Amino acid sequence: MLFTSLSIIAVLIGVSIASIGDVCRAPQGSGTCKSDNSCTAGFTVIDACPNDPVGIKCCIQAACKDNSGQCLDKSRTSCAGGTWKTNLCPGGDNVQCCQKSTTPPKPPPPAPVANPFVDYLRRLHELATGYKGDRPANQLVMEWLKHEEYNGIEWKALIGGVDDGFIEHVEKAGISSMATFKDPEYGLDVKISHLGACMNGVFVKGPAAGTDTNRADVTGWGGDWMTFYGEWRRDSDDEPKGGKYCLDHMCNSVDDTTFKLRDLVEDADCYNVGMRLRADPNLKIADEMERVLAGGYKTRMKSFMEGRFKDRATAQAIAKSMLLPGDDVTVNAGRIRLVQQKGGFVVKLPLWLSDEDMDDLTKGFADRLFGIVQLENAASK
Repeated sequence: MLFTSLSIIAVLIGVSIASIGDVCRAPQGSGTCKSDNSCTAGFTVIDACPNDPVGIKCCIQAACKDNSGQCLDKSRTSCAGGTWKTNLCPGGDNVQCCQKSTTPPKPPPPAPVANPFVDYLRRLHELATGYKGDRPANQLVMEWLKHEEYNGIEWKALIGGVDDGFIEHVEKAGISSMATFKDPEYGLDVKISHLGACMNGVFVKGPAAGTDTNRADVTGWGGDWMTFYGEWRRDSDDEPKGGKYCLDHMCNSVDDTTFKLRDLVEDADCYNVGMRLRADPNLKIADEMERVLAGGYKTRMKSFMEGRFKDRATAQAIAKSMLLPGDDVTVNAGRIRLVQQKGGFVVKLPLWLSDEDMDDLTKGFADRLFGIVQLENAASK
């Protein structure tokens, strides 16, 4: 009888311990049965692990509702490098969304670099500081950079027009437009007007949330991506696979497409610098561009990819979002115009692609961009 009792106790103990680490389910989501102290990357729910000893709870790891961060127990976990946001997580008031900053980290002070473009920006910023307008000096400089080529009806509808008074102010000071400067990494002639227009879009519109896209994207990589799609459809009889077309023709220095390597350089720099200037109004556009030209260019693609696209899967989702209709009628109309501009009036619009073709195309987009990051990482070692 004693042996039988001990055997039953041993079995019961075995059942209790065996369920630690098992999957648990609660109204807030699925998780794993863990000790209360070991649930450092999520939040705990009681009564979801009934077979376990005291102190064992269901540890749930969940993303915030808008995919902007991780749901954590604020009462026991810090949100280092981020901020707490409410109403984005299941559970009690202690469970909140820890959102990490998407602003590129502030780089170290630049080494002195002699560059006519930096000197040009400094002079423009001085004029903007002394101008009696209501817009930030950095924004006025961006508007000057773009005003000759990117201030038409479409651009005014997209992100607003320039301050005409400041343009006149600069012209009276005897300053003329600078067309290009030499990129120190690739030796390409960077188009200053495109750089300024894209940076202006990022500065005034800011980043979109999650995998959404917005007008800031259209002013830079998104507009290039739309016209590149039109070029693929134009050439689709020769290359029906969009993914292969991306890998063969997108962002290189050989093909004369509307999404050349030069365009990507401009898109990356405008995003990185525009985001830093937007985050800190005390920074100056000349100083931030000097950082890029003094060595920041060595990690520009990594900063751009991590800041805007996160990872390959997210980049693929964002690329798809940029091609499909959304709530912004101005962007929707612009998308059709840009695609038809390169693909022809009867071009097959992205909306009409099969899921298989869209997935192949956007995977090629993500693979090409992150492939460039890998080359940049290898060159910096």
